[in-house]
Amino acid sequence: MKLKIVKFLDVLMLILGILGILDFLMLMAIGTVINFGILFPFVVGIVLTFVASVRLLGKGDILRIKNTVLRRLFFGALIAFFGSFVLVLGLIFASSDTDKNVEVDYLVILGAGLKGDRITPTFQYRLDKGIEYLKANPDLKVVVTGGQGPGEDLTEAEAMKRYLANHGIDEERIIMEDRATSTSENMKYTAEVLKQLTGRSDYRIMIVTNDFHMFRSKILARHNGFTPYGITAPTNPVVLVNSYIREYFAVVKSIIFDIILD
Repeated sequence: MKLKIVKFLDVLMLILGILGILDFLMLMAIGTVINFGILFPFVVGIVLTFVASVRLLGKGDILRIKNTVLRRLFFGALIAFFGSFVLVLGLIFASSDTDKNVEVDYLVILGAGLKGDRITPTFQYRLDKGIEYLKANPDLKVVVTGGQGPGEDLTEAEAMKRYLANHGIDEERIIMEDRATSTSENMKYTAEVLKQLTGRSDYRIMIVTNDFHMFRSKILARHNGFTPYGITAPTNPVVLVNSYIREYFAVVKSIIFDIILD
């Protein structure tokens, strides 16, 4: 019975590994921008496929860590990783609902990747949600925040301004922040822009971003003096799983480097 369970787990590991590799190949075939959320399943897929294949061939002993201390450290690290992964994903899912019936001072739409000057589907979801909210609140101004990254022909803020204007939003309502290259900088520079305009930055803001990104966005907004609320946009189904995987590492990085060590 024990051997059957072990074999079942090895087969499951092999299937997961192959799925991780196929996920990467599929996303590369359709021209998705490479990021950590796409590379991580690929690397893990290779490792799982190799380990499972060796074990299924009856050569599992060559993979055994013989030093007891190292073996305990390795499995302890695995348990800590999976435990934190489940915890952070739980927090991300719990923060993915849209806040309703709240009054705010500004709408803030966070930038996402461009392909040249083309807005990606995930980015467009954010903008369409922002337009819907702005049309429902005609007196509200919006901050579009995002600089220019690799492979982008213009700043994300400029691309957003053009998109909003083309969809009926008066340019006088649009405030641009065009330096940020990360979520942390989105919040930091947005606070600076508003302080230059009004003399203060401790505003109630409605953040528009994708569901997986809302938890981290709110944490960083609070860190920069805002009282944040959120409108969650859907995520392109093709990159949904990869986006959540990438976001786990981004949350850990932001808590350590953007908040604790800031």
